[in-house]
Amino acid sequence: ISASQTVRNGRTITLLDTPGHEAFAALRQHGATLTDVVVIVVAADDGVKPQTVEAIKFARSANAKIVVAINKMDKPTANPSLVKTQLASEYDLNPEEWGGDTVMVEVSALTGQNVDKLLDMVLLVADMEELKADYNVPAEGLVIESNLEKGRGAVVRLLIENGTLNKGDFIVAGSAWGKVRTLENWSGKPVKQAGPSTPATVTGFRDVPPFGTHIEEAKNEREAKALAAKHYDEEVRSTANANITGADLLKMMNRETEQQEASFVVKADVQGSLTSVVDSLKLLETDEVAVKIVASGVGDITEGDIRAASSSNATIYGFNVNLPAQVKRLAARAHVEVRLFKIIYELLDDAKSTMSALLPDEVVETHLGELDIQGIFRTTKTEIIAGGKVTEGRLLPHTQAKVWRGKGKKAELLGEVELVSLRREKNEASDIVEGEMCGVELALNGQKLTLELGDRLEVFKRELKARSL
Repeated sequence: ISASQTVRNGRTITLLDTPGHEAFAALRQHGATLTDVVVIVVAADDGVKPQTVEAIKFARSANAKIVVAINKMDKPTANPSLVKTQLASEYDLNPEEWGGDTVMVEVSALTGQNVDKLLDMVLLVADMEELKADYNVPAEGLVIESNLEKGRGAVVRLLIENGTLNKGDFIVAGSAWGKVRTLENWSGKPVKQAGPSTPATVTGFRDVPPFGTHIEEAKNEREAKALAAKHYDEEVRSTANANITGADLLKMMNRETEQQEASFVVKADVQGSLTSVVDSLKLLETDEVAVKIVASGVGDITEGDIRAASSSNATIYGFNVNLPAQVKRLAARAHVEVRLFKIIYELLDDAKSTMSALLPDEVVETHLGELDIQGIFRTTKTEIIAGGKVTEGRLLPHTQAKVWRGKGKKAELLGEVELVSLRREKNEASDIVEGEMCGVELALNGQKLTLELGDRLEVFKRELKARSL
């Protein structure tokens, strides 16, 4: 999630931007909880998409007011009326000009058409909601994003919701705590304080707090440590109590015998991306292949990640991170696969391939044709030489055949033989087609089987094919 600010008519608007790809649903939900007004962008030439519906749901669950920006009005195929009709009839978002209460603005990001009007509408909606905050209380807010940076440690982007945060204050985010060492505004410029609705970047945390964590100011270091310890105990208890029913236990026991397991170590540049990648990998899980996240974290791939992957036979996925040369050499020595990606759907496609490789090959039978037995020339313990007419399809050598006796519902399957070779008169043939007469050499492969005139061979090819998720 990125945060920025703009000024309109002397008033500051804080903008949070979330990615649109389906894998980033968690970030969009988090973005909705952070905001007072949600601007839902719908393309005028595409209409409502699944991500649009999801964003509406998130905005409503967060009790945020909705403003719709109908974008791409510069395109000749733009059809804003269709978008409005979809939103009104299917999602109960009725435009103001149709007597409803939803503000909809037709804009073009390319030309800038009506962007000023959109900002005016955001301010108007905010005024109608009478949104207020207190500057003179201890600061509190939410983590927008967090990551590790070399030389700076934990870098946390946060949004102040109430109170004022000052450089030097002690703050707590879940089980992480610290003293604000540096305080920057959204554009990276140092500031002394950040008030309500202000995005800020701080350093000084001892650990990297997950995105979405509530932030609160502490009076001093002692109080900060005590609060963080309390939150840590709550997290441990919550994790311990979150699981495991008897049914879950049975499921896990069955998985041990039925499911393959794909193990991954995941590293990402920021907490939001890490959560999205881990959540998306878990969604790939099937009844046949389970997903196990051995370890995950923010920052470049380390020697510890290689050791964790090596001990659990895991693949390491890096998203927007680096693989230092010395770590790459260790990975090669430990025979650990490290795969780096900058586009999430490419990472997920690769994970699907990795998981598909764990599936057992599928046995596929392809029907080829049928032969009526009209002559039996030799029968031994190991083979039968016979002849007949192809009544359907095409026969090939080195295939399999099911032997049937009788017709219709009374037909009896006697067994299965191998069709070793075909002969057309006295010459060996590579195939025999429907309507032709031929001789066949059948290998019994240890079966006790006797052919009779009138029996039928159902010839098929059996292959092993790799499966995919």
